[in-house]
Amino acid sequence: MKKFAVLGHPVAHSLSPTMHTANMASIGFEGTYEKFDIDPADLPAAIKRFQQEGYSGLNITVPHKIAVIPLLDHKDESVVRYGACNTIKFEADGTLSGYNTDVIGFVTGLAAHGFSLKGKKVVIIGCGGAGSALATCACYEGAAELKVADLRAESVTNLVAKLQSLNLGTVVSGLEVLDGTASDEQKVIWGAAAKNADLVVNATPMGLHEGEPPALPPSAFHSGQFVLDIVPTKTFPPTAAAAVAAGATATDGLEFLVGQGAKSFEIWTGVTADRAAMLKSIRS
Repeated sequence: MKKFAVLGHPVAHSLSPTMHTANMASIGFEGTYEKFDIDPADLPAAIKRFQQEGYSGLNITVPHKIAVIPLLDHKDESVVRYGACNTIKFEADGTLSGYNTDVIGFVTGLAAHGFSLKGKKVVIIGCGGAGSALATCACYEGAAELKVADLRAESVTNLVAKLQSLNLGTVVSGLEVLDGTASDEQKVIWGAAAKNADLVVNATPMGLHEGEPPALPPSAFHSGQFVLDIVPTKTFPPTAAAAVAAGATATDGLEFLVGQGAKSFEIWTGVTADRAAMLKSIRS
């Protein structure tokens, strides 16, 4: 019996156990998948504990995707390139290998809707582990223009500098940070940039909890635009809903979640995941 889990803070909302359990049942794989809320200060000890308890692999979610990197013995090219890790495999020799499967969920999810990043204007709200990885991916996939935003000015500055140094041909810039809060004034600044974008990505947790407002104002969206709200909630998240109301095409984080989760499972086990079963389980 193989054991897997997702670590985050908070993590109660996570749908990963549901979709991984459905996948294992569908393909006849004997395993379990759990979720654990781990305080950032406890992350190193927690990972060591799960390894000692015989877990085969872990998913890593907010806010640990960057903090976990120094704990890895081996970094896949995806971790080096995208600067975040969401998948750990416990190797037979006791070492830890890290991967980033978020970008796979990103690209395959967009492709499923007939959208390509090449030559597009992109705005990404959120420069954390997922946001920075998706921003880097946009550059490698040939986006013409990329604007990134976050409530932390330092995160924006650092990500812009990193992406500009790649010299991949994408024009990269950061949006102004006001007082570090998601105020209406801050959202207006983000919305003005998003209005001119072909693709808008909400890579923040805004909308994760019931009743929370969207990350962007209605003026940010328009017909002909594609919006990805990576918030993985059972109901359509507020940023995606606001985009649809304004005439844009939008998708939520469930397809994104399945794409990255299926790839994680395949890294851990070498067995092909049933993506259809995974998506069906969390859609219902």
